[in-house]
Amino acid sequence: MRRLRLCCESGRFVQAENLHLTIAFLGEIPPEKLGEVRGAMDSVGAAPFFLHVGGFGYFRREDGNIFWAGVERSEHLTGLYRQLYEQLQNRGFRLEKRAFRPHLTLARQAVLKKDYDHGAFVVPAKKMRVEKITLYQSERPGGILKYTPVYEKTLREEAMI
Repeated sequence: MRRLRLCCESGRFVQAENLHLTIAFLGEIPPEKLGEVRGAMDSVGAAPFFLHVGGFGYFRREDGNIFWAGVERSEHLTGLYRQLYEQLQNRGFRLEKRAFRPHLTLARQAVLKKDYDHGAFVVPAKKMRVEKITLYQSERPGGILKYTPVYEKTLREEAMI
């Protein structure tokens, strides 16, 4: 992200501690519905697995693009997504209908320098072990975005996808 910042005229760059892969975006949830989210997470049967992160892309936006690092689709990740999506839907949560595009957001409202080539920036390939899924609450203490863990479910070796 430090290298990306040098390539941009402006942007809101994600703090390293806020990097995450969104499996399901829930928006605002009333406190009484948190138990339903926990139940959905607990009913997911998945073993730990590896994610392959690398590459670089962006979603076009009028106020500046969203730059991201790519996450390779895998049977394990897709299975985890499908299970959680289904469990949340069965509990009455309205989820996004668009296709699941796994990525790690690096910057929002980002504008590359005029002379910079979009294809020149590369996120090196990295392998990461996924051992848990986490429900986060987003907050803005002092105007700075922070994700606070609310609930975690550890993935178990004996689980089957």
